[in-house]
Order: sequence, then C-alpha cells, then structure tokens
Amino acid sequence: MTVTDSDRKPPRMRPWLRGLLAVSLALNLAVAGLVIGAAIRFGERHERSHPPMPLGALLFRELPREDRKMLRDRGWETREDRNARRRAEAAALDTALRAVPFDPAPLEAFVARDAARQQAFETAMHAAWLSRVAAMSDAQRDQYADRLQDALRRQDERRKDRSDK
Repeated sequence: MTVTDSDRKPPRMRPWLRGLLAVSLALNLAVAGLVIGAAIRFGERHERSHPPMPLGALLFRELPREDRKMLRDRGWETREDRNARRRAEAAALDTALRAVPFDPAPLEAFVARDAARQQAFETAMHAAWLSRVAAMSDAQRDQYADRLQDALRRQDERRKDRSDK
C-alpha cells in the first residue's frame, strides 16, 4: 500500500506557536473587556442612571469647604459608631425577619425608630445649616446664592442634554 498525499497527516503546530496564539487571544479578550467596561461605565446609558441631586444635597455641597467640614464635625455619629449601630440594626432586622412564627411588631418598631432617627438628623442638619447661613455676611450669602444658581443651572443643562439624545 502506498501513501498518497491525501492520506498524510497535516503537520502539527509547533508548541511555541500555540503558546503565542493563546497569549494573543488573552490580550485581545483583555482589550475587548476594557473597551466594553469603559463603554458601560462612561457611556450614555450610565449617565441616565443618575437622578438629579436633591436640593438639600446641593444646599450643603455649595457651602464653602470650611462650613461643610464644620457641619459634618458638629457632633454627628462617628464612622465607627455608625457602623456599630448599622451592624446591630442588621442583626435585629435579620432576627425579626426569620422569626417563626413571624411577628410584624419588631419590624414596625424598627421602621419607626429608623424614621425618627432620620428625621432627628435632618432637623438638626437643617438647623445647623440655617444657623450658618444666617451668620454669613451679605456678600457671602450673595456668593452662596450664585453658586446654588450655577449648580441648579448645570443640573438642568445635564438633564436637558440627556433628554435630547
């Protein structure tokens, strides 16, 4: 029996060439992943997912840096205290949700405590903000009002730009 050209096995790929192709494929996939990730993070769809900033946040953000720091440091919870409180609340919430038989009273009390704490924080923050604004000179208040107007105008322009697309 004679060996014909059609019966011969094709030559095997060299190992170094196979490794080179694997590295090339890995690099291509990495670049594609970076491009897709950037498109998702910075693309048009990502911009639309951000709601406009609440007015209270704008009021705080447009204060001078020293005033923002003073309001933040004005006796609110420390990060450690807040984290400890949140861990305790999460444990209590988990216990209440898993209770058999289920009793909605602990959940109702949890929601009421959380709402009262949030309301107390907002009331204290409003009072501190108002006290700071009242202590501003006429020129400082005028500059503050200008910064607020600019921030609201920029926010409206971004919203308009997104709706035009």
